[in-house]
Amino acid sequence: MPSPLIIAHRGASAEKPENTPAAFQRALELKVDGIELDVHLTRDGVPVVFHDANLLRLTGTRGRLADRTWRELTALRVNGTEPIPRLVDVLRLTRHRALVQIELKGGIAVAPVIRAVRAARATAWVILASFDAARVREAAQLAPTIPRMLISSGRRPAAALAREAAACSASGLSIDHRAVRSAAMVAYFHARSFSVWCWTVNSAAPARRLAGWGVAGLLGDNPALLRRVV
Repeated sequence: MPSPLIIAHRGASAEKPENTPAAFQRALELKVDGIELDVHLTRDGVPVVFHDANLLRLTGTRGRLADRTWRELTALRVNGTEPIPRLVDVLRLTRHRALVQIELKGGIAVAPVIRAVRAARATAWVILASFDAARVREAAQLAPTIPRMLISSGRRPAAALAREAAACSASGLSIDHRAVRSAAMVAYFHARSFSVWCWTVNSAAPARRLAGWGVAGLLGDNPALLRRVV
């Protein structure tokens, strides 16, 4: 069985502030296969890499990210130290060094994200992903050559999940690792031509188990640990 891809969840977020240039640079130093990141849009339509819709947890500033302009965000710091990056700049940093799974947060417009991907000349090494099937479907319509993944908690039956993935033109599934309960489940999706990634895998035992079951990618906050154990 080939080794799964090691995907740094929000960068090497166990070591550096999540979704920041420092986290992505550290992940690249660890020679990960890929990086997962989250995208929101500013009030003036700039795709930025940030997980939460609200700024408070990560920057200590009240308010919604979508209510701020890009220029206003440049004054903020994640965990008091790291800037919020634009998507286009992260893609330029990672060029030819790692795959990038871009999570499209629910409700955001997809077109500005695709424009940023094209501006960075990154269409050959990004994957567009979302919990929101409508975002995945929109990505398929706007950029049919860029691979897409449907992200899921895995609480629904495998057959229903496979139908939803097919309906929104996803080529793979990214599933909460706790919901992947057997090699047969992974094989079920493989038989329907879906690759399977699992998130967020932060300890050795599930990483080894999932690798043995043929999962194609492991997303983890500590990619150095994943690299050691699989």
